[in-house]
Parts: sequence; C-alpha cells; structure tokens
Amino acid sequence: MPWWTWLSLGIFLLALVATAVFSLAAFRRLRQLTSFAGQIQVEVDALARATDELNGRLAHAQERMEELERRRARTEASVARLKVLTSALSEALGGPRSLQRRYLRK
Repeated sequence: MPWWTWLSLGIFLLALVATAVFSLAAFRRLRQLTSFAGQIQVEVDALARATDELNGRLAHAQERMEELERRRARTEASVARLKVLTSALSEALGGPRSLQRRYLRK
C-alpha cells in the first residue's frame, strides 16, 4: 500500500476519534444542561407560587386599607359631632354655673 493511503487512513481515524470525543463531551454537556433546566423549572414554579401568594396578600391588604379608610371617615364624623355636642353642653352649663357662682357665694 502506498504511503498516502496510510496517511489518509490515519487522518480518517484521527477525525473519527475527534468526532467521538466531541460527541461524548457534547452529550455530557447536554445532560448537564437538561438537569440545570429542571432546576430552573423548579425555581420558576416556586417563584410563581410566591407571586400568587403575594398577590393574594396584596389584595387582602387593599381590602383592609379600604376598611381602614371607611373607619377613619366614620371616626372623623364622630369627632366632629362630639365637638358640636361638647360646645352645646358647655354653652348650656355655662349660664347656670355663672349664676350659681354669682348668687350662692354672696
């Protein structure tokens, strides 16, 4: 057999071995990426659950805030009525007390 046939056969075998090594490395890398993709999916699912829980808490907080605003408005109205009633009571008691002080002390 001529020397160039041996050279061609050697180059072919070298290319075959290089292809096998590259294929094995690519297969291992693909398995790692598949495992990593599974881990990412687990984390994404956990994040989705946490987001749903957070949205529920946010809706509950919004409801509580609306209730708080209604109670605050009701409290402000009660305070305004209390001021009016206190003023009326003060005026009603102011007259007899001043007369009582004036005439009962003398």
